[in-house]
Amino acid sequence: MTKSAFDRRFWLAALVIGGLSSLPACMAVADGAPPVDVSAEPESVSLPEGFPETITFPVGSTIVSASGGQPPEYASRNYQVNGQVSDTVDSVVAFFTAMIETNGYEILEIEKGNATLIRFDTIGLDDASIMVMDMYGDGSATFSVSLIMDAEPQ
Repeated sequence: MTKSAFDRRFWLAALVIGGLSSLPACMAVADGAPPVDVSAEPESVSLPEGFPETITFPVGSTIVSASGGQPPEYASRNYQVNGQVSDTVDSVVAFFTAMIETNGYEILEIEKGNATLIRFDTIGLDDASIMVMDMYGDGSATFSVSLIMDAEPQ
């Protein structure tokens, strides 16, 4: 076989192998899931077991994600709850501030910036905060509640 015939076969084989190797990827894209409609309202999720009943949310809130609630034998229990509500940041901050004070928690500080952070404490809490922000610029507010609770007494 001459060098030019070898070169033609080499390039033809490379072209065929390259074309065949991209075929499954094209088929996978064509058979993929349909696009997700992000304009739909998110479904509300349940709060984790053991989440304090004294922590409440503004009327009309949707809990977007919630995690935590380690078993009592762990050194501490962590909770992270994220939600959104069709209300202004100032109104949501006022709600959480009143809820904290009404339910016997002590406000440690309120920091205002791109988001408003409310740090609070009570017996049984190691660290607690609520962050409220206008994430989408549409007048609605998102909030994030973070709790680290002390270990339960034995």
